Amino acid sequence: MSEQKTVSVIVPVYSCDAYLAGMLEDLFLSGLRLNAGRPVELVLVDDASPLEKETAAQALKAREWARVIYLRNAENLGYVRSVNRGLAAATGELLLVCNSDTRLSPGSLDALCAALDSGPSVGIVGPVSDGAFNSSIQQAAGCPDRLRSFSREELARFDACGERLAAGAAPPFEAGWLLGFCTLMRREVYAGLGPFDEGFGYGYLEEIDYAIRARRAGWKLAVAPGAFVFHGGLRRGPQPTGNNAGSQTARLFPVRTMLRLLRGLYYMARKHGWRSIGIPQDAAGAAARGF
Repeated sequence: MSEQKTVSVIVPVYSCDAYLAGMLEDLFLSGLRLNAGRPVELVLVDDASPLEKETAAQALKAREWARVIYLRNAENLGYVRSVNRGLAAATGELLLVCNSDTRLSPGSLDALCAALDSGPSVGIVGPVSDGAFNSSIQQAAGCPDRLRSFSREELARFDACGERLAAGAAPPFEAGWLLGFCTLMRREVYAGLGPFDEGFGYGYLEEIDYAIRARRAGWKLAVAPGAFVFHGGLRRGPQPTGNNAGSQTARLFPVRTMLRLLRGLYYMARKHGWRSIGIPQDAAGAAARGF
């Protein structure tokens, strides 16, 4: 059973100001600690952050409750290559890839592991979230108003939301692909497919490509409705999109994000054909499109 296996949690970070350093500690690491009742290995990949000392200190502090592998890139490699470096260093039987602007609610890691155990062919699973961007199947219902700070009181509102969703959760259901902000996979999947395709550059759409490769190899992907993971950090300044706008990077650097997304779309089309653009996220829709 997955509950007896070590989960390696791979999280790339780029802390370039005090806000991002605080987000890593107060949002992500504090949430992961709430789920450390099972064996957890934290693989923290610092992507040449300007705040190197702060990130290293957080990794050292995390050794109080988890096995920690701390890696620092000599130069800024971007999200995809940083994830691949973390995956190569991880030793756990299960591999959880997370963005640094996420927070696992209490029990969400158990729920993800249970979803992975729901069938021998289930190879990759993902949670529901408040920040599922354009995803209807991973968008949780009834989320609280946006997070206003990283205080315990504010975080408790979203943790309570996660506990409510877990209490009334439906069984896991199959998906065509999963948003990449938080995904758990079996080591066998990684061993068979290898790393994420670094042709996607700094990131965006690499998770859809990985889903296509996994499904073609015979693996199923699933959403765990009982696993709630907050995503997106804090709203800072004007934001033209809704509360489920997605990543903190998209909020802070919208133009850069759009250019990288367009690059990812072009690379996806070159690799899988134009039918790969806009693949439906449900399993039946993806299959009907030929993926």
